[in-house]
Amino acid sequence: MKRCISLLAFSLVCLLAQSQSWTEIWQNHHVLQVNRMPARANYTPYENQMGDRSMSLNGTWKFHWVPTSQERPQDFYRTDFDDAAWVDFPVPANWEVNGYGTPIYVSAGFPFKIDPPYVEGQPKKGYTTEIERNPTGSYRRYFSLPQAWDGKRIFLRFDGVQSAFFVWINGQMAGYSQSSMDMSEFDITPFVQKGKNLIAVQVFKYCDGSYLEDQDMWRFAGIQRDVTLYATEDVRLYDFGIRTVLDDKYLHAELQIEPTIKTFNDASVENMLIEAQLFDADNKAVWKETLQQAAVPVLNRDFKAGILNERTPQRGVRQFGWMKAKVDSVHLWSAETPYLYRLELTLRDTLLNKTVERITTKVGFREVKVVGPQVLVNGKPIRLRGVNRHEHDPNLAKVMTEEMMLKDVQLMKRANINAVRTAHYPDVPRWYELCDEYGIYVMDEANIETHGVRGWLASHPDWANSFMDRTIRMAMRDRNYPCIISWSLGNESGYGFNFAATAAWLKDFDPTRFIHSEGAQGSPKDPEAVDVIARFYPRTQDAYVNPNIPEGEDAERAENARWERLLSIARDTANG
Repeated sequence: MKRCISLLAFSLVCLLAQSQSWTEIWQNHHVLQVNRMPARANYTPYENQMGDRSMSLNGTWKFHWVPTSQERPQDFYRTDFDDAAWVDFPVPANWEVNGYGTPIYVSAGFPFKIDPPYVEGQPKKGYTTEIERNPTGSYRRYFSLPQAWDGKRIFLRFDGVQSAFFVWINGQMAGYSQSSMDMSEFDITPFVQKGKNLIAVQVFKYCDGSYLEDQDMWRFAGIQRDVTLYATEDVRLYDFGIRTVLDDKYLHAELQIEPTIKTFNDASVENMLIEAQLFDADNKAVWKETLQQAAVPVLNRDFKAGILNERTPQRGVRQFGWMKAKVDSVHLWSAETPYLYRLELTLRDTLLNKTVERITTKVGFREVKVVGPQVLVNGKPIRLRGVNRHEHDPNLAKVMTEEMMLKDVQLMKRANINAVRTAHYPDVPRWYELCDEYGIYVMDEANIETHGVRGWLASHPDWANSFMDRTIRMAMRDRNYPCIISWSLGNESGYGFNFAATAAWLKDFDPTRFIHSEGAQGSPKDPEAVDVIARFYPRTQDAYVNPNIPEGEDAERAENARWERLLSIARDTANG
């Protein structure tokens, strides 16, 4: 069955590439991706030393920009296409701060005609999108694979592209994805060759997903985060999850590790062993013996018929943590004492006595609970003194550098800020690493805001997959960062059953963090799916003029509705 699914996906890619039938799927909310790999934790595998199986595609690309999708070049991905007249353009970068297109600031609403899922209709007169209906950027560059990668599987990772894009390798379509702030990975093994390879990417500023990206911010476009190639064997550690369980006195702990193995070309895992070792801040091994787990049962857990056809059905949630080990006298992680261990996972071939793959990640032992009105970290009540933080720079727009992020986190610590909300989308992975290191509590927010259409899409079943896709990709990528203490479902999108579904998924997937939803405020007593109440916009009259009106009551909703109506009239008057 797995092979059949892979063949179907490959056939779809071939069909789209040959017939050009992919036209307009960036305005089809039922097609969120083509050939994209399943979401996973953020890491880059290596063999002997970090970086020996990966290479960056950041740098100078050939670039071509047009103001509408209809004007985009149709055959630019071909290997015989002449791009000599194209400009040199940096990656990562946003077009608008590099001379292509107009930066647009929108607080609430859309710069294009509202007609979900379509984004290329006739906008209101005077809108920038009258001319720049859907700016489209096309990119090309060549790369050569190291000789040591011969025979390996090759993967291509984009950490963030605004807002939808196609990718071709050597003239063949390799995939499609959307969601500007989420990671997208593609298996490009069938398309690469020894020696010189061509990668071509076409990016659309607006797509159906733009209806879920109506954050109060400047609207930019382009490949705005890192692009990376990496290589693996036909057997790989595809994913892993970690949890830390503390005892009642917070003196000792258990580390739980949930590895996932993926195979290609029917590769055998018979002689494969997963090993784990934990190191403290002084680089000393925590366990006397390396933790070991045979690869066969890990793979069988999900795929083998001998397991799936067991007579006794599984009942309840599958147990987390195939690999577990105690940590005595554990150093706890908190904003005040951000102590980090280092976990090294190794996939080893015991027959050949060879390291197949390694993964390294930081681990912080901490426990988060909500008890009544109080958030507890490691059993102690904390007060969150936090800020919202957009990824924005006056010169580089959405492109984040190490220096910018380091400056932000150091300023926060000096100002006694101990918490940050990733307003309003998942940030670049390096930001979470810095928050782990410096000690900042993080509310990680899904890339969902539908302010311009209010709560319509949150209660529209046709958009359920779009909501779920963005939530899953956030949680899968970020679940191992100890700094994250809360998942946020999104921002200013109302509340409906699509959010109830994403909240339910998060609760089951990760019961170690509390769930927040800005859009839930105003619902009677707040939905059960939400663990905390956060009033982002308290009205002056709520707090002072009418202090006796309970939150969620009809009187409060009527007062809020009156103010919303007055604001609407003011906006209409200002717009003529």
